Amino acid sequence: MSTKESCFHRLLNTRAVLRWLLITGLTPLMLAVVFRMANAQIQTVPSWVGNLLLENSTITADPTLTAPEAQGLGHKFELLFAMMNDQDSQNSDNDVISVATTTAYPAGIGVAVRNMLPGVKVATLTNQINLKYYFPARSCNGGSPRIQLYIDPGDGTPPRNAFGYVGHGGFGAGCLTGVWDFVDMTDNVPARWDITQFGGGYQNWAGVVAFFATKPNHVVLSGGVYDDSCSFALASCGKAYYDLVTVENRTLENRQDTVQGPAQ
Repeated sequence: MSTKESCFHRLLNTRAVLRWLLITGLTPLMLAVVFRMANAQIQTVPSWVGNLLLENSTITADPTLTAPEAQGLGHKFELLFAMMNDQDSQNSDNDVISVATTTAYPAGIGVAVRNMLPGVKVATLTNQINLKYYFPARSCNGGSPRIQLYIDPGDGTPPRNAFGYVGHGGFGAGCLTGVWDFVDMTDNVPARWDITQFGGGYQNWAGVVAFFATKPNHVVLSGGVYDDSCSFALASCGKAYYDLVTVENRTLENRQDTVQGPAQ
């Protein structure tokens, strides 16, 4: 069966289920579930999903190095591997961070990570995860760049990672090259977030919040920007600039918001 025929048959099946739901008078909530199932069927999962270089990372920032300089500011971002302080290539007065990704490891990857306040829940990060990026020549690919959240599920199992793919479509699609672009990571883009390590599938932000609401003892430990896919996704190789990175209660705006950590 061709791809078009397969999609057509799935559409017919979905319509049949919707007709049955309407006839039997089931609730709008059930209709929403069916639409979500239909969208999940159509969404194609890239081959690199589940094979990210740092997908099993337990990275947290050094609490001493990144301690806030004043009460209420939140922990600073620690720059790891090849991530570094830099100047905006289009405006030298603008402090940014950057990485030149290559196929080398660890010299060709970059991370900017910060620790959360004690007891932070996923829901409290709504409208508090975003960033600007500028790619002079490269793009998003292979899961990079992404926001990676290190989360203790609070159920007696070890902490794991949630991945938010930067872009304007699911799994990091729709990135722009040659212009500064801003992305709100807590928007409604389907399959922006990969929470498969927790058994939650691929979600928009509302789906992530709803999933972790079922784990009331969960705690977000750290979060940041990860750019580590050049070794297997060549479209993600090259220079990347990041600015106004917000993860919880601190935004990376200038050199005061960062500390340089180890390159290895």
